[in-house]
Amino acid sequence: MTLKLCTILIFSSMLSAPGFLEGAEPERDIEYDTKHERDVLDFWPALTRGEPAPVLVWFHPGGFRDGDKSQLQKNRSEMLQAYRNAGYAVVSCNYPFLSDDIDHLEIVKHCARAVQFVRSKAKDWNIDPARLCCCGVSAGALISEFLAYHDDFADPSAKDAISQQSSRPAVVMSIMQPLGTKEFITPFMDKGEAPIFIYSNAKPSDRIHPPWAAIMLRDRAQEIGIPCAAFGGGRNKLPAVEEGKTWLELQLEFCQKHLGRDQ
Repeated sequence: MTLKLCTILIFSSMLSAPGFLEGAEPERDIEYDTKHERDVLDFWPALTRGEPAPVLVWFHPGGFRDGDKSQLQKNRSEMLQAYRNAGYAVVSCNYPFLSDDIDHLEIVKHCARAVQFVRSKAKDWNIDPARLCCCGVSAGALISEFLAYHDDFADPSAKDAISQQSSRPAVVMSIMQPLGTKEFITPFMDKGEAPIFIYSNAKPSDRIHPPWAAIMLRDRAQEIGIPCAAFGGGRNKLPAVEEGKTWLELQLEFCQKHLGRDQ
C-alpha cells in the first residue's frame, strides 16, 4: 500500500469515527482582555459562509475554581457539532478562578467582557450580535444566567468599542443548575428578559446540583412570563424528554425559535 493511499484511508476513518468534528479545529486562545491570563477563548466559525451567523457562547463548569474551555470539545462534542451543523458559530470561554483577589462578581465581569468582545468581532467573524445565546454547565450556567438577568455591563459612552457592546444574551441555557440559584439568579429575573432552557438529570441527593434549583428557576420564569422549557433525565421531578427526542434537540429547537431561526 502506498503512503498516499494509507494517508487517505486513515483520514477517512477519522472522519467516520464517533466524536470526530467536521471543521473541528477552532482559532484557539484568542485574548478577549488583558486583565488576566485566563481571559482567552476559542472560536469555531460557522460551517457555511453567507448571512451573519448566530453564535453560541459557552462557559465551562468547575465550581469557579477549576475547569477549562477545552471541556466543550472534549465532553460536549455532540452539542458543539449540533450547533455548528445548525449554522451557528461557537465560542468557548475561559475565565479567572476564585482567589483572594477575585470573587464571583469579578469573575462575571470577565465573562461579560468575553461576550462584549465576541459582539465586537461581528464583522470580522461574520456573526449576528443580536442572535447570541449563552450556555453553561453548573458554574457556567450561573454565569450565563447572571449575564442574562443582571444589569447590562455595556457602557455606551465608553471610548473602548468593546465596552460599548451589550453583555446580555438573547437566549440563555442551563445544564445541571447548581446551588446559588436562589441567591444570585431568581431574585433578579424580570419580565421581558432572555428566554431560558433548563436541563438537569441530577438526583435529589445531589448536593451541588439539587433538582430543586432547576425547578425554582423554571417556576420563577413561568411566574413572570419569561419563555421557559425545562426537562430532566428521569432521575428527578422535572418532565422527561418525550420519546424520540433528546434534550439537546429540544434545546437547539428552543434556541432557534427564540433567536428567530425556527425551522
